[in-house]
Amino acid sequence: MTYRNFIFSILISIYSSTFGQKVTYNAIVDTSNLEVKQVQKLFENYIHSRPDSIYNNPYWSDSDKQKRGHFDILFGEFQPSLYMGFPIHVLSIKSQNDTYTIKAMFSSCNQDNKPYVLAIMNFIAKKENNEYKLFNFLNYGRERWNKKKIGLVTFFYPLYHQLDSIKANKLNAFSFDLCKNLNVTPTEYDYYFADDFDELQQLKGIDYYIGMGGEVKPTGRGGNYRAFCGGMGENYFHEPFHILLGSNFKCHLWASEGAATYFGGSRGQNLNWHLTKVNSYLKANKNVDLSKMLILKNLDEYTDFRYAIGGFIVKLVFDKGGWDLLKQFLNAGYSDNEYYLSIENYLGVSRNELNKYLREQITKEVTRKSTTR
Repeated sequence: MTYRNFIFSILISIYSSTFGQKVTYNAIVDTSNLEVKQVQKLFENYIHSRPDSIYNNPYWSDSDKQKRGHFDILFGEFQPSLYMGFPIHVLSIKSQNDTYTIKAMFSSCNQDNKPYVLAIMNFIAKKENNEYKLFNFLNYGRERWNKKKIGLVTFFYPLYHQLDSIKANKLNAFSFDLCKNLNVTPTEYDYYFADDFDELQQLKGIDYYIGMGGEVKPTGRGGNYRAFCGGMGENYFHEPFHILLGSNFKCHLWASEGAATYFGGSRGQNLNWHLTKVNSYLKANKNVDLSKMLILKNLDEYTDFRYAIGGFIVKLVFDKGGWDLLKQFLNAGYSDNEYYLSIENYLGVSRNELNKYLREQITKEVTRKSTTR
């Protein structure tokens, strides 16, 4: 189960025990300080101002609103949003050079009344036009990181890392080529990378989140013209693919994730690596019906069926008709019915033939790749 699916299931299971977005404070927060009280009021006002809705929120900084994407980058970190009503406990409000850092714990209680911490996140509060406003922690965290712009891509990376210019230029070239081939306008974006994805979470202001811990593994996430890639260096193409594809196509999730995996891999591994695992799984599980493949989720913590099988379907489309056919496939619609219909239209395979067809083609592809190494 992926991190997003994991947190979704946890949140839904405990949502019934929440009764509104209540904000409380640790005793160490100095509520006698006038400036601190203003920051407190600002944070409470924001939490109670429908922050999970997109509008010109009066409590967030205008400078962040002028940037592309949702002004609060923590908004899209969790599905569903943590702003949907979970109790918040402010652990500390720390000041430095007229800038305040609000450390807030989002949590709930299990049925046995034991606390369950969902996330601990940091917000920045400082004056803008003589009035306190909230800012993304990322703006301040990245000031202590290296920065290098190459073409469309602005790279942010830790001080311990030396930029590999060859890989960085490959990512920029990939970005330009992809836009050219898909006939979309090239767009600049930020690419954050580190050895461990948790470093990137902390850079965004997330000290803890459900699913944190365990084995360090390659992980990526993208959105709002920002790619965050842990353990994959300068040229992980998967997340930039999503950013550049953007809203230019009416694209089903399996088509979008499949194309990103076909061109950019997943978890730092190429499509064939994941497809080999899927092939073994399908051989051992004859009862799995690929005519209903959209109900499939994760094979394991590294391989997702959407990415592997979806990526293979994109490969079949691309092999058949190149970029022109792929553009049609990626623009075939968002619904499940439209996705199945697009496979029939562009590959000539009806839904009731999918199980047999995909099993045979996946085996052929894996076998072909293994004999050509």
